[in-house]
Amino acid sequence: MLATMPGASFAGKLPPLTAAQAELAERLRSHVRHLSESIGPRNFKFYEGLKRSADWLFENLRSFGYDVERLPFEADGQVFENLHTCNDQGPFTVIGAHYDSVYECPGANDNGSAVASLLELARLLRGRQDLRFVLFTNEEPPFYKTELMGSRVYVQKLLEERQSVKNMICLETMGYYTEAPDSQKSPWADWLPSVGNFVAVCGDVRSTRIVREIVGRWQGRVDFPCLGVAPTPEIEQELLMAGMDMSDHDSFWRASIPAVMVTDTVFYRYAHYHTAEDTWEKLTYEPLARVVGGLAQVLSLPLH
Repeated sequence: MLATMPGASFAGKLPPLTAAQAELAERLRSHVRHLSESIGPRNFKFYEGLKRSADWLFENLRSFGYDVERLPFEADGQVFENLHTCNDQGPFTVIGAHYDSVYECPGANDNGSAVASLLELARLLRGRQDLRFVLFTNEEPPFYKTELMGSRVYVQKLLEERQSVKNMICLETMGYYTEAPDSQKSPWADWLPSVGNFVAVCGDVRSTRIVREIVGRWQGRVDFPCLGVAPTPEIEQELLMAGMDMSDHDSFWRASIPAVMVTDTVFYRYAHYHTAEDTWEKLTYEPLARVVGGLAQVLSLPLH
């Protein structure tokens, strides 16, 4: 069974968007459209797109007042870059997302929605010394879950330099929400609701405390449904088999660093996952703005 979570998820009619939320929705839409339409596919096959993405993200973070470092590494004869905001004060929380897309896919939801969310969180939470924003490359095949996956390379750097990372929040495929009946699939019948109108915070057994902390801060404060998903030890392997380890948080898990994934549940909800149809106009930016604003509120104080 799943671990119990504090509080009760928001239910009922959503309040009207505030002016700030409406502006945030348009900013998110603009970011996702630029990544998926103006740049398009971005990976080892579409290398120029990947480089353009890195340059654009670098300049965006700098425009928010951050010192940003490029972290190049070589893979199969090409040079790839992780990016991070410079923060030498620890312990800190990593907020990360991968900016590459899979093969010919424009990658609006996977993972343009999460990259846009990271940019806006960086803007909303600027000045915080306990947060480090990291953009990973090479999350997708053929580097997925290899030593050349960008987040694996980054975690190795953290370990070698003995940097004081406290925990990690992985933003992954966050941009699609719907009230349609039976719009949400589930790996097991009783794990997830049947309507895909919620954001999920997922962790392994080691990360259950952080899942509970995030969900506990969310419930009763943020007017949007949020579901915490963490296994009891008896079913942890089932959670992994269901795909809950399929992003950059797994690189932190492997290093025994607590980490969670914030997601719209990816292929359990979104029909265009890893296809050429993953385009910017398919996403729902007003709910995404509520999610990003909610995360900013949850992170207004450091995580324990």
